[in-house]
Amino acid sequence: MPRDGSSCIRAVVRVRPLLPSEISRGEEACCEVKDATNLLIRSAEAGKWRQYTFDACLPSDRTQKQVFQESGVINLLDAAIDGYAGTVLAYGQTGSGKTHTILGQAIDGSARREDAGRLDEGLVMRSAKRLFRKISNHSRGENPGDGGDDPTSFSISASFTEIYNAPGAVNECISDLLAPTSGNLQVRHSQKHGFFISDLQEIQCHSAADVRAVLEAGVQNRRVGSTQLNRDSSRSHALFTLRIDSRTPSVSSSNDSPAMDGSPPSATAVNAPTRRYGKLTFVDLAGSERLKESLAEGHRAKEAQAINKSLFTLGNVISHLSQGKNQQHVPYRDSKLTQLLQESFGGGALCLMVPLSLGAEVTCLNPGASFWEESSNSLNYAQKAMSIRNRPVVRLDEQQQIVQNLKLENANLKRELEAYRARFGRVAGSVDDAPDTPGTMRGLAAATSGSMQANPQSAPTSEDPTLFDRRQEQQQLQQQQQQQQ
Repeated sequence: MPRDGSSCIRAVVRVRPLLPSEISRGEEACCEVKDATNLLIRSAEAGKWRQYTFDACLPSDRTQKQVFQESGVINLLDAAIDGYAGTVLAYGQTGSGKTHTILGQAIDGSARREDAGRLDEGLVMRSAKRLFRKISNHSRGENPGDGGDDPTSFSISASFTEIYNAPGAVNECISDLLAPTSGNLQVRHSQKHGFFISDLQEIQCHSAADVRAVLEAGVQNRRVGSTQLNRDSSRSHALFTLRIDSRTPSVSSSNDSPAMDGSPPSATAVNAPTRRYGKLTFVDLAGSERLKESLAEGHRAKEAQAINKSLFTLGNVISHLSQGKNQQHVPYRDSKLTQLLQESFGGGALCLMVPLSLGAEVTCLNPGASFWEESSNSLNYAQKAMSIRNRPVVRLDEQQQIVQNLKLENANLKRELEAYRARFGRVAGSVDDAPDTPGTMRGLAAATSGSMQANPQSAPTSEDPTLFDRRQEQQQLQQQQQQQQ
């Protein structure tokens, strides 16, 4: 959730521990978590420490469960249940632990189900389990403020897609990981939905086990490759989306508002069913890498170049938005990745960025001293992202959205009217002065009539408009004759 009730992107940094292979090479940690919100990083050249401040800093001893509890994903999930759109984005160099954080070790495409593997479940599966527990509580009326009558019904669906660079392709390609034979999908744009992927398959999920099955089926088809830096390097950006559609049945309630003519309020009013369309997207970005270190060749090298270009475009969008200039052009259309993330960066979604170090960003860091520059770049982008302000809104049914907008406009007009009354006072003797009928149309009518009596020239007349036009023409002719004389 946005910190302090604002709509800024939340940034959480996670530092992974050194691997045995890195320790054997004599690597030393260049990152140190100072406290809950501050991180120190040491440059290999100057040997100086630089401090960064984020919403949360998670040291290397944090378990997957602690990351889920402390990163803010739980608040983001609760907001998605209420109808908001949220994004959890893992960002960092290759080998920093992004896929492990998002998917966990239990989702590796194999058939094994050891209990030890389940302890390392990522943010996706932990969110799915909490989601269905919350839904179960809703159906039993156990949530605060829910009386148990007319429970809210939910419909959960999941989709899984990746953005990659195909051999010989100039632009990025999009593949449906749940239907890999569907070919290259296209990104479309509409005024109502913004950017979206056309013909993307969505699977209905009735339990957390269904979400796990969808996740494992997609991981089987995801593109991975081996490099010098990472044996199982993700060669694509993966987007896993949980759509949470809810419907609250109509209820009868008392209408406390007076009628337009000041008569007493009606006894009951029937509200239309409320439909909300929340969603939570988990983005596992491919890691940035240097060819001289990854030793990638051939198609792997072209993949690395395409990944770096895509991440550079995302960084360019973050830099433009962090400057806070509303009139400048933001290059969303330079990449399919930035098109699909437009709602998360500067749009109407909540975002959590994890620079493996929501819309929160999770930044993932490689603690090795030889990777201090890549880690520093990841942290710089995360700090810029924290200054981006989104405009999160509840995603309602189209007709209900119109009603909601009219209610907001009505509330704004009431506040404006009260401000004028506080400044200029009320008209003496108006019905609006009565304590039991504040803000009625009768009061406005009385105020209007009083002002017309005070200024008779402003009162409307029933004079024929044609006579008025003729009189104006006669006056103009008289002025012209006077000027000629």
